[in-house]
Amino acid sequence: MKTAKFEKCPRCGSSELQNIFYVESGEPPRVYVRCAKCGAFVARYTLSRYTSDQPYESLLRMLRRCSLTDSRRSVAEIEAFTRGIEEKFKEALRMAEEGGEKRRIEEIIDESED
Repeated sequence: MKTAKFEKCPRCGSSELQNIFYVESGEPPRVYVRCAKCGAFVARYTLSRYTSDQPYESLLRMLRRCSLTDSRRSVAEIEAFTRGIEEKFKEALRMAEEGGEKRRIEEIIDESED
């Protein structure tokens, strides 16, 4: 299954959302999403990995936890990681803009886990 959609406020339908990044020691990072228009709670995400608009730096942080001794292999992995994120972002954006997905996000997640 492959799908994408823009998240919207369940109260007012706006797609203008704000992410509140929350970290508590010993717990996974969480993102609370609220509507920028009406202030309603929209969703909460628990993160397993975070990649910013600087995927190279994000990957380096991730690789610090691993040891890659072959520098050529490291460079190739960094380039592939960056390309992969850019490609998936563009694909997700295109799919969301096409607007074909009508299910709620919970339904999409449930189906993807089957």
